Amino acid sequence: MKTYRLFSLRVLEGHENGVSQENIPVEDGLIIDVDDNGKKWLIDAVVTNSGADKFTDVYEHDKNILIEVVITSEKNYPATMVAKVQKMTDLTEKTSVLLEGHIAINRDEIIDLILHGIVDEGISGKDLLHEFKKRKGERGVAMQRLIDDIYNQVKSQGTF
Repeated sequence: MKTYRLFSLRVLEGHENGVSQENIPVEDGLIIDVDDNGKKWLIDAVVTNSGADKFTDVYEHDKNILIEVVITSEKNYPATMVAKVQKMTDLTEKTSVLLEGHIAINRDEIIDLILHGIVDEGISGKDLLHEFKKRKGERGVAMQRLIDDIYNQVKSQGTF
């Protein structure tokens, strides 16, 4: 088991035009890798009460939620997870939200997606390296499609 500082948390919500991302400001938080293969995580996020509102309905109706988390610093890749709220604890002016998450797409898959897109565009040599560095820090159209697909898969399972 490894424990990391939770740097950021986003909720991904489906709409008729695709999936949007809403940043949930994290006051404090931890993320724990609870199994050796990195697929199951516990996320404890201390958020404002207004940020906790995003999780209340999901918690009360025992639904899944699609989230993205970043550990330690903004330099790390976001991990997209299907999560379930395990517990919500009211604090004085904040709420602790405990989630159990399962990785929906890992970093290697993201890197593969970025590289395939660049190669498919015919970029090579030093231009490939430059373009890869540029794209890995931003969300492209292909990445958004992948997140849309993950959202639709989870939704079709009826637990969303």
